[in-house]
Amino acid sequence: MRLLHILRRFGSSAAAAFLIPWLSFFLPELFIYTYTDTSAFSLAFSAVWAGILAGFLFLLPRLPARILFVLLYYPAATLAILQAGYFELFGKFMWLTYLVYLRDGAEFAGSVFDYLPAGFVPAAVLLLLWGAAACRLRPNTTASRAKVLAVCFCAVTAAAALPYLLNAACAGDELERGLGTDYYAGKSLRRAYDLMYDAHKVYTMCGLYHSAGRDIWVHLLEPQLPGNKSEENQKLARIESYFAQRESATENEMTGTLAGKNVILVLMESADDWTIREDTTPTLCRLMREGINFTNLYTPLYGSVRTFNTEFTVNTGVFSPTDGSLTFTYCGNDYSESLPNTFRAAGYSANAFHYNSPSFYSRGVMDPAMGYETYICYADYAEHSNQFSSELYEDTFVLTNPDLRAQLLPDKPFFNFVISRNAHMPYSSDDSVSKYAMEQYPQYADADECEEVGYYLAKMKLLDNFFSQLLAELERAGQLENTVIVGVTDHYSYSMKDQERVRALSDVPVDLMVEKTPFFIWSTDLQPMTVDKTLNTSDIAPTLLNLFGLSSGTYYIGHDAFDPNYAGYAIFSDGSWIDGNVVYQDGEIIHEFSDGAAARTDIATMNQTAQDFIEINNLILETDYYSK
Repeated sequence: MRLLHILRRFGSSAAAAFLIPWLSFFLPELFIYTYTDTSAFSLAFSAVWAGILAGFLFLLPRLPARILFVLLYYPAATLAILQAGYFELFGKFMWLTYLVYLRDGAEFAGSVFDYLPAGFVPAAVLLLLWGAAACRLRPNTTASRAKVLAVCFCAVTAAAALPYLLNAACAGDELERGLGTDYYAGKSLRRAYDLMYDAHKVYTMCGLYHSAGRDIWVHLLEPQLPGNKSEENQKLARIESYFAQRESATENEMTGTLAGKNVILVLMESADDWTIREDTTPTLCRLMREGINFTNLYTPLYGSVRTFNTEFTVNTGVFSPTDGSLTFTYCGNDYSESLPNTFRAAGYSANAFHYNSPSFYSRGVMDPAMGYETYICYADYAEHSNQFSSELYEDTFVLTNPDLRAQLLPDKPFFNFVISRNAHMPYSSDDSVSKYAMEQYPQYADADECEEVGYYLAKMKLLDNFFSQLLAELERAGQLENTVIVGVTDHYSYSMKDQERVRALSDVPVDLMVEKTPFFIWSTDLQPMTVDKTLNTSDIAPTLLNLFGLSSGTYYIGHDAFDPNYAGYAIFSDGSWIDGNVVYQDGEIIHEFSDGAAARTDIATMNQTAQDFIEINNLILETDYYSK
C-alpha cells in the first residue's frame, strides 16, 4: 500500500511531468541501440535531446503537452523502428530521403520479417503502445515561475553541451593520421558529420534526434532557403552559359568504334614517359604501337593529391577543386555522368581493384560515389590479409588469384578499373617492393648514373608483366578480341629525389612539360594511330564515351580528343597552359613549339579560357551540377 501511495504521489508530481516524457523520448534511442551497432555516444546525445523535449513539454498545460507529445513521439518511434529494421536488412542506417522508396519495396514487405530477429516485432509494438500510455500518465501540473526558469536553464545548458559531446565522440580522429587530407578523410567521424555523406556513421555517433534533425536541415531545409537557392541558381546559370558558348560535340569518324566491348581501365601508377622503353616494357610499347597512342596528354595537379586527382578526373571528367576544399568534400555529389555510371547504365558491371585498403584515399567511399559497385581490395584475398604482404608485391596478383580473376574478367559485359602499384615510389633498397623488383631483375642495378632509376625500371618491369599476363588471361578466357585495354598514368615521376635527372630523362625544353604522361587505348581490331593533339586528363572520359558510342549529351569540362572543333589544350591549376603552339606560365610564353608560334597565339583569349575552365570546374563540384 505504501508503495502504491508513493507511485500515486509521484504520478501527480512535477517530477513525473518531466521524467515520463523524458523516458518516453529516450526509449526510441534505446530500441535502436538494442538492435543496431550504435555507440554509447548515441545514448548520450539522445538523453540530452530527450531532456530538452521533455523540458519544453513540461512548460505547457496538459492538453497542449499531450498533443505535442503525440506529434513528437510517434514520428520518433516510427523512425526508430524503420532505422532498426533497415539495419537488420542492410547493415546500415538510411537518410530520411530514402523513405520515398518505401512504396517501391512494399511488395516485398512480407519477406522483411524473415530478416528480423526474435523479439523485434513485439518490442516495436510495445514501443508504439508506450506512447499512448505515457500520454495518459502525464500529470496535470502548473509550472511556477521558478520551475520555468529552472527548466529553461537546464535546456540551455544541455544545448550548450552538445558541441562538447560531439567533440568527445570525434576524439578518435586526433589519433589517426592524414584525416585532414584526401588520403584518409573517409575515416574521419567529424567529416562524416560535417559533410553528411554517411548516414550510418552519423546515426551511430549522434543518435536518433540529433542525426534526424541535422538530416532534415542539411538535406531538406537548407537547400531551399531563398538565399541559398538564389546563389545556387546564379552559379548554375554561369555553368549553363559557359557550356552554351562552346560548340556542341558531334559524332565523328571514331564515334562507336569500340561499342559493346568490355573495358579494363588501368591507372598506371608513376609510369612516366621516359620509363616506357622496349628493353623494359615491351608489352606496353606493343600496346601503344598497335593501339591509339596519345603522345601529348598532360595530367596537371589540381587539389593536393596527385594520384587521386587523376583517378577522380579520369572517372568523372572533373578535376579536384582548387579552392582548398578536399575532393572528399564532394563525395555526396551525383556523378551520373562518370565512366562507371555511364557504362553501368548501358548494362555493364563496374568494379575497382587495388591492393591497398579501402581507407587509403578514402577509396572505399569515393569509388562507390563515382559509380563503382565495389572497391575490391587484394588484401582481402591474400593469405595474410595484409596489404603489406609479399604476396601483393606484384600487380599480377589480381590475375593469379582465382577469385579475383573471376571478378576482373566476368562472363558478362564489364568496365573494370585497376589501380596498379608496382611503379610507385620510393625507389631504393629501403623499400620492400623496390628490393623485390631488383632481385627479380638485377640487370637494372647499373642501368643509370642515378641509383633511383635502376629501381624505377625494375618496378616498371613488374608493371609490364601485369599487362603481359592480362593479355594472356584475356586470350585464355576467350575475351581478348572483345576487350579494350586503356592505360593512363596518374603523374610524372615527381617522387624521385633527383629531379634534375628526371628533367634530363624527360628531355623536355621547359619544366612544365614534365607533366606529360602516357595514355593509350588498345583493342585487337584498332588500326594503329598516333594522336599528337594537346590533351588533359579531363578529356579522357568524353573521349572514351565517344569511342564506345555512349555520349549522352552531357556536358563535360573536357572534350572528345577526336572532336575536330577542339584544338586541344592543357590547363593547370595556377592558370598556366599549354596548347598546340606554346607553353604559357607566369604571365609569359616560355616556349614555342615552332618558329612564329607565339605570333599565332591569341594569349588573351587563351588566358580567359584558362580562367573559365578553372572556375567552371569548381562550380560543377560546388553546385553538384550533374544532379540537376
